[in-house]
Amino acid sequence: MRQHQRFFCLVAGVAIALTSTVTWAKPLTKNTPAPNIKAIDINRHTVSLDKIIEEGRDLVVLFFFSPASGRDIAMKLGLLDARYGKREIEIIALGFEDDADALRAFAEELGIQYYIIDSGSFENEPWIAAIEELPLTLFVDADKTKLIERVIRGGGSSKARILKEVAENLLLKGKSDMAIAVADTSIEAGEDAKAATEVKAFALTAEGKLDDAEEAFGAIESSTGLAKVALERGDYTRAADLASKAKDDSLATAIRGEALIRSGKVEEAAAVLKTGDDGAGEDWKKSELRNTRGRLAQMEGDTEDAVANYEAAVELNPNNVVALSNEAAAYRESGNLEGAKAVLDKASMKRPDDPYVTMMLGQIARELKEANDIKRQELIRAQIRDLTERFAKMKASGEATKADDWSTRPIIMAFLPGRGSQVFFRRAGMDVVLQREIETRVQADDRVSVVERTMLDQLLQELNLGSSDLTSPDTQRRLGQVLSAGTLAFFEFAQLGAQPMMYLRLVDVETTGIVAQLSAVVDESNPLTTVDSIVSQLLERMENGHELKGLIADASDESAVIINLGSRHGVAEGQTFDVLQEGKPIEVGGRVIARRQRTVGKLVVTGVETDYAICRVTNLRDGITLAKEMKVQKPKGK
Repeated sequence: MRQHQRFFCLVAGVAIALTSTVTWAKPLTKNTPAPNIKAIDINRHTVSLDKIIEEGRDLVVLFFFSPASGRDIAMKLGLLDARYGKREIEIIALGFEDDADALRAFAEELGIQYYIIDSGSFENEPWIAAIEELPLTLFVDADKTKLIERVIRGGGSSKARILKEVAENLLLKGKSDMAIAVADTSIEAGEDAKAATEVKAFALTAEGKLDDAEEAFGAIESSTGLAKVALERGDYTRAADLASKAKDDSLATAIRGEALIRSGKVEEAAAVLKTGDDGAGEDWKKSELRNTRGRLAQMEGDTEDAVANYEAAVELNPNNVVALSNEAAAYRESGNLEGAKAVLDKASMKRPDDPYVTMMLGQIARELKEANDIKRQELIRAQIRDLTERFAKMKASGEATKADDWSTRPIIMAFLPGRGSQVFFRRAGMDVVLQREIETRVQADDRVSVVERTMLDQLLQELNLGSSDLTSPDTQRRLGQVLSAGTLAFFEFAQLGAQPMMYLRLVDVETTGIVAQLSAVVDESNPLTTVDSIVSQLLERMENGHELKGLIADASDESAVIINLGSRHGVAEGQTFDVLQEGKPIEVGGRVIARRQRTVGKLVVTGVETDYAICRVTNLRDGITLAKEMKVQKPKGK
């Protein structure tokens, strides 16, 4: 390429950075920084890629060509500009031509409306030397990293697939609706219909439109695509069978491996995944295989191998947010919270609206803050020592203590590990993320207190109590009373067809009986729906199934009677309580079986504090004088 030549470069919907301060020693390749463009186009418009990035776009494609070699691609990119320009996609052009007038003529001939820059503005830029051939298409990540995601060199086949490549890129960015539209445009423009249909069908699968996806995959006889649809439907036998028919396909290997894992055939899945060909297919398909291998390694307890596979998956497909979040989960599992946060920051930059990444990132931030709070750690260690001693004494005596068997306990819950998850999630650590998010949401409700997670984990470790030990009623009763918790909550997961389920079993500490079992479908694409469902069920259960009973603590002023129930018990202003007086005992067979309770007055709550409430007396029976220790009870349904 001669120095006096001048380029015509198109940037379509991608954030590109071409800076004069960077020395370009190597060709422009995938996962390397792109040059930054800042110039005036042929119509005197200011063009700044940095500003374009700040404004936000779904896609940026940088395309270098001369009018002689890039006409076909320039026209196709014009179709994108007409539909998405200045909104989701930005197109900038920098071109090789004799002068600006020739570029204007070229643009007028093709009806180009996107930016066109005379390459003469960049004759002294070092990145010019990195362009080895024309045409050259670069897809660049539209965030502050400005890394090149995809490189398409030369003409020939690239002319036939540029729109398909754009559709595929949008699919990998999670823009499945746009991917479908661009894939249709690719077919209309005369590109390879089979390749474009495949992208469209995968996008339909991502949208959950499985019938339409199956029809599209069937039309192009794609065993891999049909296997993917079967996998999403929960038909794991069919998925594995169809995937086995697709030869030399890395994505098919990944699908077959996942189907076998979900069927409980982990050893067979390991044989398939570890020997499968990962050299065939597009990079994003190889990325899926690497990610699935990482999930298998993590299941087997090999965190180092899992992380290596996740990193390889992201190298192949920088937009593989699932692999990024899985890597973060592996770091979290091994105690490397800093590493987890660093990876999640990258994932959040790629997909800021990903609910799973957002949830885990928030949890990791809180855990890091707590881990760095020295005073808090010292307090927890002191609490652990005290609780351990109390548990040991209670166990040695063989009994649990009871100070007041009438008054309602504060609504205090302890979330404990269940029997372990046997469900395969594409997102590693999904069970932990859901549990922690539910705990946080419940703790935020003023009516419920939750035993602190860090303290609880350390106490269980100190007492050497595993999930199997927690099935013992005696252990449950002692642990609950040591923690002052009235309810123990156990998380469990199970697979029902295509949908994994979360169950939350609630155990009453006094009776050790199951008082409720809540459930919700786990939607991996939007786990917040699971959190919302379980939390709403739990709070409703706590409010409606929570009987309020207490004692009068001070009756010296009938306009301000104090009872031993407050906001942490579930008391609210305006509630009414019956004042009870015990009558004569009821005897049968020579023993007392009960005592009749009669209502002698009513109290209306006028003020509420954390541990007590202030009430005024109404409807007090003649001859009755209120006294300390008299029982009160909130009538049911009021």
